[in-house]
Amino acid sequence: MKKPIIKDLLVSLLAVMIILAFFTLIRDGGNYIGKTYFDSDGFNEEVSNFESSVVSLVLAVPEIEEVKKNITVTEEEIEEYRYRFGSLQEQLDSIIYQYEARTDDESIAERNKKMEDITKNFEDNVYVRDKVIIEKEKQVDEYFRGLERSKNEFLNFNGGFIYSLINKETGEEFSNGDMDSKLAYKKEYSSKSNFLRENVVNEYIENSGYVEELIAYSFPQFEGTIAISEASIMNGDRAESYQYFKKEERLFFGILILGTLAAIAFIFIWRKNKSHFQNEDGKYRYRSLPVDVQWVLFFITIYIVFTATNELRNGIIHYGGYDIPIFTLIIALLSTAFAFYQWMWIEKVYGNIEWKKSLVYSWFKSLEGFFLKRTIGVQTLIMLVVIFFWGFGTLLSVVMPIAFIVWVPATMFIGIPVLVFLLSRMSYLNRIIVKTEEMARGVIGNEIEVRGKSPIAEHAANLNGLRERIKSSHSEQAKSERLKTELITNVSHDLRTPLTSIITYTDLLKNPSITDEERASYIAILDKKSMRLKTLIEDLFEVSKMTTGNIELDKRKVDLTQLLQQAIAEHQEDINKSGLEYRVAIGTKPIMSYVDGQKWWRVLDNLIINTLKYAMPNTRVYINLDQIDGEAVFVIKNIAKYELGNDVNELTERFKRADTSRHTEGSGLGLAIAQSIVDLHGGSLRMDVDGDLFKVTVIIAVI
Repeated sequence: MKKPIIKDLLVSLLAVMIILAFFTLIRDGGNYIGKTYFDSDGFNEEVSNFESSVVSLVLAVPEIEEVKKNITVTEEEIEEYRYRFGSLQEQLDSIIYQYEARTDDESIAERNKKMEDITKNFEDNVYVRDKVIIEKEKQVDEYFRGLERSKNEFLNFNGGFIYSLINKETGEEFSNGDMDSKLAYKKEYSSKSNFLRENVVNEYIENSGYVEELIAYSFPQFEGTIAISEASIMNGDRAESYQYFKKEERLFFGILILGTLAAIAFIFIWRKNKSHFQNEDGKYRYRSLPVDVQWVLFFITIYIVFTATNELRNGIIHYGGYDIPIFTLIIALLSTAFAFYQWMWIEKVYGNIEWKKSLVYSWFKSLEGFFLKRTIGVQTLIMLVVIFFWGFGTLLSVVMPIAFIVWVPATMFIGIPVLVFLLSRMSYLNRIIVKTEEMARGVIGNEIEVRGKSPIAEHAANLNGLRERIKSSHSEQAKSERLKTELITNVSHDLRTPLTSIITYTDLLKNPSITDEERASYIAILDKKSMRLKTLIEDLFEVSKMTTGNIELDKRKVDLTQLLQQAIAEHQEDINKSGLEYRVAIGTKPIMSYVDGQKWWRVLDNLIINTLKYAMPNTRVYINLDQIDGEAVFVIKNIAKYELGNDVNELTERFKRADTSRHTEGSGLGLAIAQSIVDLHGGSLRMDVDGDLFKVTVIIAVI
């Protein structure tokens, strides 16, 4: 286990050396490849500084007295001096105020002298001019003192240079060394070259610009040579910097050679054994991270490698190798090893990256619905911006108290109202969330208060609608449970009644002493009850199939008018015996519809039978069929024999009958079957009750 780790660290060390050589070549190659000490940037900068300063500080220094002779005073300068501290009266009042508490003779004399001087300033221009000249002469003196300081500094830091120069205008010669000695460096200046004076004393004095304009000096041209002796390079002031350059040069080429050897060794080791940087546990953990996190982590590691290696380069090249940061080397080594591990783990899945598992994608998907409700999105952004700038303004006010002028009204009229608005919205949202949790637990409770027209208010209204539907669902569920119980009771009763009769009369038939007439009577009753039981069971199966949709319709073009006439004719004998007066309003015009004729006849038959069973005797029954707006409308209404109750729609439930005592003949499935058939045809069956008036309306599309 230890050997692979040692090999991995060795490979990482070789990689660090390669990167170090590459950075050294890129960053320092221009300073050492094909260049000497005298081509270095540092030496060229020294030469440039020498050139820009030697004329103005040593060779052509102006005379201070000659400069002072050039001093002039303008009328504007006289006026500026005169009114520098205000008008005459303001200056006199200021002097009087200063000496107001001093009443001794000496102070009074001093005050009067100052007042006299100020008064004379406003009376005599020559008097003021002399004062301005004195001020300017002081500036010239300060300038030349700074010039002298600059000269001393220049001579101290440029002692290695020697020169032999001639002023072309005057022919005057200047030299400060032996130009015949062995020279390590020299630079020639011809008559076409001249030294341009630069401002070298601004850092020492104020208002130096005015003195430079006052000098108005055109520096002369010089020709000749500046040089550095070989002795100065080897043993003099410049020897240390020269030796430092040579040492950096050796380190530079040494690093390049080591980097080249490291690259050869790296290629050899890598080709020989490609199983480096394998760690199944680390690979599993790494690949469990989001894809973009993997790549960001990889590039951060590369950045750390490059940064640490560059710091190593600085330590080796610029600090002579004596101050190599060991901690930085360790970081570079470990980061390089980690980068190799990451590359091996990423490389295996590089061509099959699942970007949908990335963190950015998940963030995008999470924010995708931010503007589904645009009002909420915009309001949230506005509040975030206001809070950000409010916090920024608060910080700015601490740093710059003058910002309170803007911060206070902004806080009063923007910050606090937005904060209150945000808190009120959050409070309202919390109340809605609490109500939602209660509804999830099955607690209906009161309606949620709807405030305004915001999306949160719309959500509250939607929750109220959901609350009503849940409440209705609970009511329907309770009703369903009640009807289920009644269904079981009614089915049991309606099936048990004929079955009991069958059992009873079967037992009577077993008696051998009964007469033939009694036997025939019992058999007739058994036949009737058996047929009754058969009808009940068939009706139950039929309505069950219709309810579940397990029935096929044989739809054809049928004349509904003719079908209704046949149904009424089928029951004409029963109608005549019922004592009911049927009023039928059917036109002669055909009303055609696309229906299953047999099933639709069953609807009409059940509704007519329903009137025969449950209509009050000696009353009228109204039957009407008409075509209205492309629909066939069939209406049948009668006066009910029994009280129908409040929920008339329950009559379409299976085994539900108006005769709750169940004394009448019937299965209680008539209306349920009719309702199912109409629904299968895409029509509608509606029942209405007005007191004892019972009305059924059936509507279906015509063709």
